[in-house]
Amino acid sequence: MKVATISLDDYANYGNNLQKYALQKTIKKFADFTELLWDSGTDFFPETTEWLYTSNPFPVNCDPINRQKYIYREVVHLNKMKEFENRYIKVRFDLPYLEEIADDYDFFIVGSDQVWGPKFIKPKLFLNFAPRKKRIAYAASIATPKIPDQLKEFYKWGISGFDHIAVREENAVKIIKELTGQDALLVVDPIMLLTKAEWLEIAQKPSWVKEQYPRGYILTYYIRTTPPPIIKSIAQKLNLPVINLLDWNNYWHYAVGPEEFLYLFANASLIFTNSFHGVVFSILFRKPFVNIEVDLNMTMSMRIPGLLKMFNLEDRTLIQGKSYTAESFLDIDYRTRDKILPLERGKAFKFLSSALGVKPCQKLRGGGR
Repeated sequence: MKVATISLDDYANYGNNLQKYALQKTIKKFADFTELLWDSGTDFFPETTEWLYTSNPFPVNCDPINRQKYIYREVVHLNKMKEFENRYIKVRFDLPYLEEIADDYDFFIVGSDQVWGPKFIKPKLFLNFAPRKKRIAYAASIATPKIPDQLKEFYKWGISGFDHIAVREENAVKIIKELTGQDALLVVDPIMLLTKAEWLEIAQKPSWVKEQYPRGYILTYYIRTTPPPIIKSIAQKLNLPVINLLDWNNYWHYAVGPEEFLYLFANASLIFTNSFHGVVFSILFRKPFVNIEVDLNMTMSMRIPGLLKMFNLEDRTLIQGKSYTAESFLDIDYRTRDKILPLERGKAFKFLSSALGVKPCQKLRGGGR
């Protein structure tokens, strides 16, 4: 059996890269052959420098010297992302018209990430180029409270072309039911289909993490914003140093590859994040974490609450004005997570087995941490 997956073409985001890896590794347990379709018309890197100068907003209004510093660090960061995909993800570039490859595969799977978000949606992400019987959606994310009126008919047309639909948010289940009358299955992100042990197989200790963290460290992972000031006071009270991922002022913290990203999450004493996948990896690795509330208009706020609800971790969101002690952040109850996660994996494997028309094998049971 040959299976192709399609997601958002992106090297810049840890979550995007790691969920593509997780989905491909999971599909390999069902199929003889699987690869990711990269349909952007380029492998991205020939245009890296021009893109950085013309399209990517700088993190601050920095002078020319700091701009050069930022661009250099961003190029290193992106190259590490691309090297990860080169090592671990089989990708098909230079595609002809997608309709021309409809017979090359037995099935096409779209997901995960925000593939069905209004900001990114295109006909190809509804797999319109493939016969209906070959279309599968796994953990497709809509990440918005409602579909814009001008797009509702487009979504209705696209979603109605699937017999097998699994999504990542409760709200997406509701939207699909309202638009098409179809029942979509709520499933976990592909990252959670792999166990902690499977992720640690590819984790890599950064060269700069040596003896300077004997007591552990606080890890922050904030997308499109800087970590809240409150974290500094918490770090002082806990007497722990802070590693700020994506801090462009620190080369080592910014130029972290996906394998190093995994190590840093797996070994952190405490994690602060506004990222959906930051929360996912915190839960997967059973680490104490805090999600500090973000603007309700941001897509993160549509995705994170449902994830926390699934594992009875709603109290891990820090609400402004809520009383706390620094030590309380280290105390986390993962008993629900330990019961629910194997069941969610089993549900996802059952969905994929049915959609692909194969029987689940012994190694696809939902157990394992």
